[in-house]
Amino acid sequence: MRKLRISICILTVVSIVAAVLLWFRSVKMNVKPVITCSVKGDIEVPSSVTDAQLLKYVTASDSKDGDITDRIIVERKNYFISKGLTSINYAVCDSDNNVSKIEKHVRFTDYRSPRFTLKSDFIAYVRTTVDFSNYVTAQDVYDGDITDRVKIISNTYSVAYTGEYDVNCKVTNSFGDTSEITFMAIVVDDDPDVKKVKLNDYIIYTTVGSETDFYANISESYQLDRNRTLTIDDSELKADTPGVYSVYYLVDGLIRGRVVVVVEEAEV
Repeated sequence: MRKLRISICILTVVSIVAAVLLWFRSVKMNVKPVITCSVKGDIEVPSSVTDAQLLKYVTASDSKDGDITDRIIVERKNYFISKGLTSINYAVCDSDNNVSKIEKHVRFTDYRSPRFTLKSDFIAYVRTTVDFSNYVTAQDVYDGDITDRVKIISNTYSVAYTGEYDVNCKVTNSFGDTSEITFMAIVVDDDPDVKKVKLNDYIIYTTVGSETDFYANISESYQLDRNRTLTIDDSELKADTPGVYSVYYLVDGLIRGRVVVVVEEAEV
């Protein structure tokens, strides 16, 4: 009987020790790795930054695996908190599938909103077929070419009659920053004897108070027909006021070219 009690006691102790060891092992397995960022405040980087470059600011360690910095990923980039300021989520997983995450603010030091590019002066001849949406592209300093995200919000132009018609374009980048522009599509009478003026750029971005040489914007490949007179009408342009304006290229008084000028506030 005494031997039986001793055996029971021994089994009980062994069971308790095994349970404690299993508990310690479970606790150790459930300890999450730690991610550390070398920057205390906002991470300041150019808009061209890559995920690989963002990973250089963080390290990770785990009580079991040791240094697991090479397992960190940029899990998500969020919409802007304010223009040029976003938050990103770093994540890391250890060998026991424990996941840790941290969120850091990232500020793009050279950020600007998406910009449009026009492949045409948006001047059409009456009773011709044209789809101006084919001539609008957009570029973003982070996403690059985002032409596939351009949307024509309003499109009221008609080539049945001469006139001026509003065309509204909108584009949004991956951070939720939206650029919008409204400009005129112009329908004019055809005159086969007066060819259109070919330009280098059909939209120019400038800042308040800046001067632009619109003659220098004429393509070198454009040759004015003999005995024709080319003049520039910039009477609509208000260089000291932010907005969207049209500057016209006239040949013998007829509109035969136009550049859209976007005047923006100068960055501080």
